[in-house]
Amino acid sequence: MTTEAIEQIRSHHRRRRFAMKIQQKLDRALESFIRINGTAWSPDMTEANREKLNKEVRAMIKKIRAGGPSDFADVVTTSDEARAPADKMRDISEKQMAALAKTLPVYPWLESIHGAGALGLATIVAEAGDLAKYPNPAKLWKRLGFAPYDGLAGSTWKRTTWRPRALTSEEWIANPFSGERYALMHQIAEWLVNAQWIGKAKDPEGEGKPNGPYGNIYAARRKHTLKSHPDWTLGHRRMDALRVTMKSFLKDLHMQWRTVAEPAREAAE
Repeated sequence: MTTEAIEQIRSHHRRRRFAMKIQQKLDRALESFIRINGTAWSPDMTEANREKLNKEVRAMIKKIRAGGPSDFADVVTTSDEARAPADKMRDISEKQMAALAKTLPVYPWLESIHGAGALGLATIVAEAGDLAKYPNPAKLWKRLGFAPYDGLAGSTWKRTTWRPRALTSEEWIANPFSGERYALMHQIAEWLVNAQWIGKAKDPEGEGKPNGPYGNIYAARRKHTLKSHPDWTLGHRRMDALRVTMKSFLKDLHMQWRTVAEPAREAAE
């Protein structure tokens, strides 16, 4: 049953990824149109100014969708209508994936973890397959983009402002890194940490603090890098802490999966 469920999850995930690509293309096209025609955008802007402008564009689109008056209302409506079939496909695929994930033997363990959900589990399984085939967590980390090379994470090597040098084509071949796969894993880490973190607004001390084992790992890592890498930005420290937290979660998931996999196979036989 587990093998069949995994194959079905992967099939639905392929459709989900297809729908996501359509959504992304339409979203970027809409943002580009409004950025060029509705702002003071210019091709020689600095990276910081481009990012600031992109945030403004996304805020403009959000206001238009909420019913705010704009000369671009028809553009946003047209884009949203074109996006609707992909939205539906993605929604159906994600619901099927989550339902199938709940049939996996490891799900009762996952259900006990605040912030970990069926869709996240299904996404990991869709990208990695049967976790029992990985002899150790390091192999699973490598598959999902969390294995470092030369002391740095793959996500760091992808960022020109973070990496100490550019990798050669031979190094990329020997140490493959899928940005799309890593982005999916990063979203799962966000869900997990956000659920196990008390924000500043709800913290009596006004600082924010962890509220769960993975939140503790996240907090400890951020505290560590504050001293070990004082030159890092807040964003860099957060990305690093999310990566370390997700590695810990994947290690626990791998152990639980292998613990229940064999009994489940024996019961099936």
